[in-house]
Amino acid sequence: MNDKRMEAINKLLYPKSVAVIGASNNEKKTGGRLMAYLTKHDFPYEIYPINPKETQIQGRACYQSIRDLPNNVDVALVVLPVKMIFSVMEECAAKGIKSLLIYSSGFAELGEEGEELQKNLVRKARELDVYICGPNAIGVANTQQNFFGSFSMAMETPNIPKPGKISFITQSGAIGGGLLSRVWSEGIGTSTFISSGNEADLDSADYIRFLADDNNTEVICVYLEGIRDGQKFIAALKKAYEKGKPVIVYKNGRTSLGKKSVQSHTGSLAGDFHVYEAVFKQYGVISVNHLEELFEVAKALLVMKEINGKNVGVLSTSGGACTIIADSCIQTGLSVPAFSQKTQAKLSELIPEYGIVQNPFDTTANIINDPKAFRVAMDTLIKDNEIDSIVLMLTTVGEPVASVVAQDIINLSKNTNKSIIITWLISETLAANAFQMLRNNGIPIFSSPERAITVLNYVTNYHLNKTKRLKERV
Repeated sequence: MNDKRMEAINKLLYPKSVAVIGASNNEKKTGGRLMAYLTKHDFPYEIYPINPKETQIQGRACYQSIRDLPNNVDVALVVLPVKMIFSVMEECAAKGIKSLLIYSSGFAELGEEGEELQKNLVRKARELDVYICGPNAIGVANTQQNFFGSFSMAMETPNIPKPGKISFITQSGAIGGGLLSRVWSEGIGTSTFISSGNEADLDSADYIRFLADDNNTEVICVYLEGIRDGQKFIAALKKAYEKGKPVIVYKNGRTSLGKKSVQSHTGSLAGDFHVYEAVFKQYGVISVNHLEELFEVAKALLVMKEINGKNVGVLSTSGGACTIIADSCIQTGLSVPAFSQKTQAKLSELIPEYGIVQNPFDTTANIINDPKAFRVAMDTLIKDNEIDSIVLMLTTVGEPVASVVAQDIINLSKNTNKSIIITWLISETLAANAFQMLRNNGIPIFSSPERAITVLNYVTNYHLNKTKRLKERV
């Protein structure tokens, strides 16, 4: 792969200057929204609006053309009709701008005529030695340096979290922007968001390769519709794996009808889902089955400790929930083994005579009256060498007991190498302080046992496959 592509992506994601070609004073227009978002989020470097009909845009001096710019520019954000893009590319190249983000639609997503136009776009880019994100993209956002070069409504999310270590590549701008807004609203910090559009030039493989070397990225999430260059994509996945960067993919177009929809959306090649699954398995990619799992698994991977086996110990405040969790574990391929005799003896001291000591373990109602009993039960499971990870199932445990239990979970988690995952059914409003305490200490909380077990299974398999591959290398 050409290092020029990596240099172009670096300019795209970490620009020190931006030109908005097609900027507007009207914030209802794409060029106006881009200007507003760049300003609102305090982009710390130069912003150059370009529009031959204006002298000033949103309080900034406006330039008539790219040729009039006083300085070199890292990236051009292009909001123009299709017919104007080719001449603008020439002006950018003449000015030394190598990275272009093209938001305009009207290319391969429209069929054969648009496909030919898109091919000409790429031919022109190679001739001029410039690189394109898009077309038909909603933009990029890099919270690491307050660069919000996207017109997605996600940029209006109140209180966008501090930068995190998750980067997100999406071939669907609308789905990607919607998911990003939810993620931010839930307090999950991201590093880089890339809406790649039609991927006429720069594509998901290029972005994965770049993020594999990006110090601000630890987990890569991908919403994938299709690829054009299989070997290039595989090489990118391999690099990310060798760099220890988990890649989590939601692949759509799994059915014949879905594949047809993908082709009409971005013009990409959907391919056979089973082929993708085989490639993912070979290169350690986590392939999730539901869209919301992209970030649930990413978040868990960032905070959960290494898991060395599939044996799960379950501690629950509900007998009914014990059954749900046991079923979920077995259905996903996790194990719920019997506790050791030592563990059983210790747990039997904590419950009434009518209680049953088994895995999953029902604490009965004791926790409401005596949180200490729950703490001892947790500690007992942690010390059981046959247990690899622990699921805590809390139901209607509210404040003030909730905060006491949360603090016990935090304290025990700090002193063990076992991963602990929590599913808590109560309304968060009734245990708000406890929820916040757990999140602040990196302990995953899920609203249903099925979702918790699903994520635990993804993370467990990732760690086990990683360990297996490391042993094979030796």
